Amino acid sequence: MRLSSVNRIETDIAVDDRLFVMFHGYGNDEREMVRVIDAVYAGTGREASYLSFHGTYDRRYMGGAYWYPDGCGVDERRRECSAVGDAVAGLLDSPMFAPRRRILVGFSQGGYMSYRIVREHPDIFDAAILMSPSFKGEEETDGASIEGDTRFLLLYGSRDRTIPLDDQRTAHRALGETGRLESREYAGMDHAIADAEIADIRAFVGLDAH
Repeated sequence: MRLSSVNRIETDIAVDDRLFVMFHGYGNDEREMVRVIDAVYAGTGREASYLSFHGTYDRRYMGGAYWYPDGCGVDERRRECSAVGDAVAGLLDSPMFAPRRRILVGFSQGGYMSYRIVREHPDIFDAAILMSPSFKGEEETDGASIEGDTRFLLLYGSRDRTIPLDDQRTAHRALGETGRLESREYAGMDHAIADAEIADIRAFVGLDAH
């Protein structure tokens, strides 16, 4: 497995100790999440620290990447997420990252990836922002078994049909059972990202725009 990323690490943690660990959606690349976090920080007078990862499978001819093959089974999807999660956990096990608040951010496939990483590495992340995540295959998940103290923010558009409604309901139920979930729905939004979503993420992570 090859795991690559684009990184920006601001050294003055007294100004901002957050570290965003980010996973893009199917067919996109690491720059997708950089655009998202730059929008979250716009107007704050600060720069975000982040690791934004590139999907482990590149799409031939069309560009972009993905984290697990379309249509793959639950076991394969989980294996792919576990391999990435283990690598990221090893990377974060460094004195360089120890004093930082670590926040996962993922869109679609990347949202599911973020959820699986929290599930398998429950003591690493302070928060996880799941934007329009797939939750296929998690129907039997007992949310009470998701250990740790990670807070979740779950975001969907009211017109998102890329993620079936049953999968969205599964996400709400499973994460709600942790007792650590905040969720938002955006009227008229498809499988996309909206300005209101950016504002809600900013509030969730405790950033104030000036």
